Amino acid sequence: MKTLIRLSSLTAVAILAAACSSGATTAPVATTAGMSGTITIWEAYGASGAAERDAFDTMVAAVKTDNPGLNVTVLDIPFSDLFSKFETAAATGGGPDLYIAPNDSLPTEARANLLVDESSLSATLLAAPYNESQVSLDAATVDGKLYEIPESMKAVGLFYRTDLLPTAPTTTDAWMTALKAGTKLGYVYGANGGGSYYMWGLYGAFGGKILDPATGKCAATSTTGVADSLKWLSDAKAAGLVLYQNDTDAKAAFIKGDIAGFIDGPWMTGDLKTALGAKLGVIPGPTGPGGPFSPLAAPDGFYINKASANTDLATKFALAMLTHEQTFVDKAGHIPANTTITITDPITQGFANVVKTGFARPTAAELNNYWSNFGNAIVAVIDKGTDPTQAVADACTAMDKANKK
Repeated sequence: MKTLIRLSSLTAVAILAAACSSGATTAPVATTAGMSGTITIWEAYGASGAAERDAFDTMVAAVKTDNPGLNVTVLDIPFSDLFSKFETAAATGGGPDLYIAPNDSLPTEARANLLVDESSLSATLLAAPYNESQVSLDAATVDGKLYEIPESMKAVGLFYRTDLLPTAPTTTDAWMTALKAGTKLGYVYGANGGGSYYMWGLYGAFGGKILDPATGKCAATSTTGVADSLKWLSDAKAAGLVLYQNDTDAKAAFIKGDIAGFIDGPWMTGDLKTALGAKLGVIPGPTGPGGPFSPLAAPDGFYINKASANTDLATKFALAMLTHEQTFVDKAGHIPANTTITITDPITQGFANVVKTGFARPTAAELNNYWSNFGNAIVAVIDKGTDPTQAVADACTAMDKANKK
């Protein structure tokens, strides 16, 4: 998707609705039975705990059982290295046959000609048995071509402990009231810990935006919303908000009971459910004076390495994995891109509700220069006391300069 557009409630329903009808369209189904040969797949589920990796391994085993002639080598790569490692290897003709990951680097890798164009699969993916939402395919499309086979949707919301926080705060004012009353809540903000990713939801809560879809220029200074969101974060820190450089530390503190809630995504669901059971809840992040919390909503999916000698087999393997998506939903809390998969778990459904107010993550090239510039701005405000308005203006100028705008 090339424009930064808030998902409408109707679009969100299309992404997330559980199966309630049998009216799926019909299209040719890619043959995945009888696969044989050897492929290598990279994943990074080790970064989020055991649940995702265990579910993934179960799915791979099921595909191999259905295809006795298929040999699959799975390598767990540290998430911080996954994209750079793939890009370096693929650019010189190496790397895995495919990998699975969020679409963080999809635009860059597609434009670098590292990925197989899967546009011919669009009709197949929209039809049974895959039944993928159009929005998931749009978010997997760069410059009009499909380069990702979507598996699930992701966005961040508020995990909270019902034993420590019986009524979770739903607005920015309620968060501030809770903090001042002594309730400990957490947020990830670090430049190297994804702060510019976690902050996105707060921009919408204060009426801010980052990118002008018409011009590709930074729009963070067109309103005061982005600066207001950073000021709120700084004020919340002063009121007792606990800030973390990474979500691994936040998760550990949450399980221990040092904080009653923190903003994170469904990749944490499996381990948190194991640790906390019925004491775990999820709701969207706080609504603010400018609108709802609006985190980036985007698919995880399979990417086929153009340098692979087994691109057809890798594509068939990815499609076969999609037919076992219920395992990811049930065991690891994934929000399926397949609109007919039933969600029964309340935590998973909670994240389905989170995605309803999300922004479809854009694939505009200009966004590449958002992450570090605004990550640095967040850190400057929180750690150095820089004026939020000035920090946002500086980041916006740097972003436009890098984009030659």
